[in-house]
Formats: sequence, structure tokens, C-alpha cells
Amino acid sequence: MAAGAAAGPAGSPSWVFASPAQRRLAVLAAALALISAVIGVNAARVHPQRRITTITAPAPPAAVTVDATGCPVHSECQVQQRAIGLDDAFVRAFPTGQILNVQATLDLHSLSSYRKSLIGSIDGSSTVSLTTQCVPGAPRSKPRLERSSTAFVDLAGNSVIEYRQLSVLVPGRPGCGVALLLRTRGAAPRFQDAALRLAHDPAVQLFP
Repeated sequence: MAAGAAAGPAGSPSWVFASPAQRRLAVLAAALALISAVIGVNAARVHPQRRITTITAPAPPAAVTVDATGCPVHSECQVQQRAIGLDDAFVRAFPTGQILNVQATLDLHSLSSYRKSLIGSIDGSSTVSLTTQCVPGAPRSKPRLERSSTAFVDLAGNSVIEYRQLSVLVPGRPGCGVALLLRTRGAAPRFQDAALRLAHDPAVQLFP
């Protein structure tokens, strides 16, 4: 039998008995295949394919009961630059204060008030804003009393309180309530007792 024509043992790869040149070509082909596979894996890592699925669940629109002025959406209103009752209550709480702005939203037909608001200056650097509102058919609000402060860090690394704030919500009848925000300059908690008296003054509550 001629050389090179002999068959190897059963199951042995045929290239084991190939010539040296054929072996080198086979090794080079295997190396190129391995390099191609590595490049493909790295490319997949650098540019991954992502599939994003967005599912939108249908939901009814949010119910809007009043507009920006406090007028119920099914009513006709007029806005005027006066708020009877708020100005007197503000003067009782802050005798030396100054009223900067007042506003009332009235029903165009019955002239009943849906919202009244007031902004006042107390000592030139402290302010109080008061809003009283009554929305027919709305639920009763929950009372709230929050104190907070605004601070900054000076050049020495000390925390310095620039403003203190007092936020109050006093519920009235269902759908009605008074919201007050007191903002005072400095670290001392000033004018808070007077602000609480103003927020709880029965004269500032509206009625449905």
C-alpha cells in the first residue's frame, strides 16, 4: 500500500496524518476562526441590542374642580382686587403690618366668594400670605402645621439660617379651609403666634 494512503485508527481525525503544510494551513484557519469569534463577542458587548417595550394603561383624566383663580369649572366668576374680612383680620394680627395685595374670586351671579387671598409685609423683610377657599362638594381637608428654614454655608463653613417658614392649614367646613405661609428673615422664630391667630380667625373662613 502506498505511503499516505494508510488510514488511521477508527475515530482519529484525518488531518493528524496530513502533510506539514496542510497542518499549518489548518492551524491558521482555526486561529482566524477564533479571532473572528472574539471580535464578534466584543462587538456585541460594545453595541448591545436592546428592545424596549412601552405599555400604556388607559386611565381617566384627573378631575379638575377649580381653575387657577379658584372658580369651579362649571361656574362663572369675576376676580376683584379686594377681599372684605381678610384685611381687617390681618390688621388685628399685625397692627404695624402693610397689606401689599388682596384678591377675591366671586360667583358672577350670586356674588358668593370661592376664594380670597392676601399678601402682607410685616417688617420689611418678613411676609405673610393667606388664602381662604371653599370648593362646593370637595371633602374636608386635614389640618397641617409645618416649620422649616432656609440656610446657607458661610465662608467659615458655618450653617446660617437665612429664613424661617411657618406653613399652616386650618380646615373649615367640608371643601373649605385657610392656608397661611409666614416667611421671616433670620434665625429667630418671630411673628409665629400672630400668624397662628390670623390663620384661626373665624372671620377669614369661607362658607359653601
